[in-house]
Amino acid sequence: MPVFENLKTRGRRLIARKRDTASVRVLHRVATFIEECYENDEWDMTANGETTLMRRLASARPTTIFDVGAHVGDWSIEALTWWPGSHVHAFEVAPPTYDRLKQRVEASGLMDRTTLNCVGLGDNDAARDMYYFPDHPNLTCDLPRHAYPSRPLRAQLRRGDAYIREHGIEAIDFLKIDVEGAEHLVLKGLAETIDAHHVHCIQFEYGAFSIQTRVLLADYYQMLGAHYWIGKIYPTGVEFRDYDWRMESFRFSNFLCVSRNRPDLKALAAGERRAGPPELTH
Repeated sequence: MPVFENLKTRGRRLIARKRDTASVRVLHRVATFIEECYENDEWDMTANGETTLMRRLASARPTTIFDVGAHVGDWSIEALTWWPGSHVHAFEVAPPTYDRLKQRVEASGLMDRTTLNCVGLGDNDAARDMYYFPDHPNLTCDLPRHAYPSRPLRAQLRRGDAYIREHGIEAIDFLKIDVEGAEHLVLKGLAETIDAHHVHCIQFEYGAFSIQTRVLLADYYQMLGAHYWIGKIYPTGVEFRDYDWRMESFRFSNFLCVSRNRPDLKALAAGERRAGPPELTH
């Protein structure tokens, strides 16, 4: 072991001294590329593990799904395909994007299994200014986080707990949140439902927006860790682990939270083998 540590020390010092040479720069680019691949720096849901996760959870037969930040419906349609007994409540705050979402769901023949909402979920019921990017409608956000041309949008937000009471929803089997850095506000608006153990799985995005919001991955672990196992989604399965400060990479990633009352779902998400198809129960 001392020999290995000595080699590491010498290697670090050598590379630091040679960092301006062409060979070390090439080595750095190759190492960076490998790190990006290893850490699943991938947007395509069919390649980054999101679709695989749906397939793994299919045997649990999820029924009530929330897609918060539905955009044009790619995730919702995929979920409805993999979970044939499910119903999706989709939330898209930007009217132009919502219109496209509605068209796609109608074209897919899935309107009877979808409740579409041209509102967002937040920490209270209120109207607020947001930013819509015509050339990049998937980037609609509550703060000016992007350099692309944008136009102001007066958006309506609902508190998730109030929406659940209004619609008589007993529990959410799967909650997916992708709202360009405002994920923590959606979770605050669902605090009553989460504390009552009525949300079985939560998927949220963490990344560079945490630099601006000052809401770190540590805060998500603190907010959710008492009720959930938390892990990062990979193509090969969800890697559940305790928080470590070195996880604060600000690299855009999807994390999954599974209720500590549902070890069966954790096993499915992680890719572990189980006998028999467990069911989601309310």
